[in-house]
Amino acid sequence: MSISSRCTIRESVISTIKTVTLENELLRVRILVSKGADIFEFIYKPLDMDILLKTNNGLDRFEHRNLAEHRLNNYSELFTGGWQDCLPHRARYLDLDITQDTGGIAATVPWAYEVEQNTAECASIRCFVQLPDVPLFIEKTFKIKQGDSRLYVEQRIRNKGTAAVQFTWTQHAAFGGQFLNERVYIEYPDCIAFHARQYESAFAKDLSRFEEPINRITLPDGTIRNLQEVLPRLANEQIFTVLTHIQEPWVKLINRDKKVGVQLRWELDAFPFIRYWSNNVEDMYTIGIEPSNDAFANFDHSLEHGTYRELQPDQSYATEYTCEIFET
Repeated sequence: MSISSRCTIRESVISTIKTVTLENELLRVRILVSKGADIFEFIYKPLDMDILLKTNNGLDRFEHRNLAEHRLNNYSELFTGGWQDCLPHRARYLDLDITQDTGGIAATVPWAYEVEQNTAECASIRCFVQLPDVPLFIEKTFKIKQGDSRLYVEQRIRNKGTAAVQFTWTQHAAFGGQFLNERVYIEYPDCIAFHARQYESAFAKDLSRFEEPINRITLPDGTIRNLQEVLPRLANEQIFTVLTHIQEPWVKLINRDKKVGVQLRWELDAFPFIRYWSNNVEDMYTIGIEPSNDAFANFDHSLEHGTYRELQPDQSYATEYTCEIFET
């Protein structure tokens, strides 16, 4: 076995952020362990291609910010791109409400970690954190295997509080980098687009009035768009919708020019919806494909329709998901 084919683990610090990089002959995956355990880089080495969005300032904006002393207000403050764990996205615990303005707590604080396996055949780390404000204890194991172009993630959440926690949960994965352009085609399982921001409780029993086929959704200005297609950079358009009625938990993004694709797979019980968003403006060119347990833009609506998870004191929930890069 050549040295280059071994799985490895490397630690480093960038602008005060401690990172751990898992690497094999196909992948290089950088985890920001002291900032939310974000997946910051997901590089396919044969093409030297990062599939994730990076914003212009990157990690430099954390140079003078100690997250242990001054955590972020929400998951999108000082947004660097990459993949955040929005947990909880929104929540209620006792008299506390976590809203969009304070959501994604897991991505706002430092995590601890330990190396679980570091052999030629497998490299894995276990990251863990006790959240502030809500009593959720989170563990995430990131794993790569020799000769395998998949990242494996196992996650467990435990309520260590004295009362139930109701919460929504979203994997905030933003694709971009050298991978994304107008030649990317997106494949979905059978699903329907739901305009969550247009929903009104008066029509709670008729959600179909807010639904459209994914290949012809209507934007607020009346423009018709196909969610399977990616617009070119500088199209100056933003889209948000939620994909519902999903029977199989997967999505593929395929770059037809570069002949490479990305596939997300997860467990449907954990994430029965996909929150889709896109930006095609000058400083942010991205497609967000976000497995989620929530279909709504307002937590009261989520509670009304049961699109949330509840954990009783000392109750746990576990799931797993993967991200794979493949050549077509």
